[in-house]
Amino acid sequence: MVRRSRKQVKYTISTVAEMFEIHPQTLRMYEREGLIEPMRSEGRTRLYEEKDLEKLEIILTLTRDMGINLAGVEVIIELRQKLHLAIERLEQMEEVLSSDAFEEFRQKIENATPDMNALIPSIGAKLMKLKREK
Repeated sequence: MVRRSRKQVKYTISTVAEMFEIHPQTLRMYEREGLIEPMRSEGRTRLYEEKDLEKLEIILTLTRDMGINLAGVEVIIELRQKLHLAIERLEQMEEVLSSDAFEEFRQKIENATPDMNALIPSIGAKLMKLKREK
């Protein structure tokens, strides 16, 4: 017997509405506003996955508990997505910066001289003062 993981389970609009004690029209409104995007079956029935339920829980917490309107919820959700993306990028950068290859590169740059065909020559650059036209 094969067990389906919780993330593979899909819920209908009536099931989700009952789970969260909201009217199905509320879910439809959230969808119209672009706050949630449930999948659709071949018969066009809305199917909600675990990620949709997590997002819905955030929406309801913000609106019910914190009194934030839907425009504010949209901004918060967008900022959360950007924050998660920034965190992922920072983690990737940390991996790069802690790698042996980067350490070798850093040491080469620190010890670079013009005769080594360095990426950034340590001497030879001249600063020029530019005059602005008025």
